[in-house]
Amino acid sequence: MLTEDIYYVNDKIIKIIEIEFDLIAKKGWFLLYKNKEDNSYWRLDVWDKLQTQLFLKLTTIENWDEFDDKDLRIELLKKNRGLSTNTCVWKGCDKKALNSIVYCELHAYNEMGIRK
Repeated sequence: MLTEDIYYVNDKIIKIIEIEFDLIAKKGWFLLYKNKEDNSYWRLDVWDKLQTQLFLKLTTIENWDEFDDKDLRIELLKKNRGLSTNTCVWKGCDKKALNSIVYCELHAYNEMGIRK
């Protein structure tokens, strides 16, 4: 059972999708899945070697392929990397930098293109 709203896709997540979900639709770069147990809807990014593939829970299936998941992606980046004790080096930013890099999650994602 998935307890978070968003996941980086790996072999474990693929196995969970295969067992616990039914494919409902495909549109553009996304696949729509329905959880067999709780009937929740989830969106899977179509695999692309140049993109980070994610699986995320939808709050509604209305316009499911247009759902703006940017905030979820940024929070996942922050959770995955963790925060350091250093301050982000972006001019005027006072947020904590992510571990192993010098930028906060917002500047890492929006300005540097870091996804994982």
